[in-house]
Amino acid sequence: MINECPFKVGDWVCYKPSIRGRGLQEGDFLVPDRNYQILRIEKERYVVVEGEDHPGGGLYWTEFIIAERTGSTKKG
Repeated sequence: MINECPFKVGDWVCYKPSIRGRGLQEGDFLVPDRNYQILRIEKERYVVVEGEDHPGGGLYWTEFIIAERTGSTKKG
């Protein structure tokens, strides 16, 4: 298993949360199956995306997949 995040700042990723990952998200800021741009990567493993201010410094990179296209796929 790859431990370091394969994404880079500026990439567009789609939020595909695991059951555990949904429980770790503070509030309902991220919408499953929606695309977000990566603002920063913490400790080479945690992704911080636009619109999410996770107090723990981001969500683990495995909660995302690379987006097929940029921009949000859904509204709301």
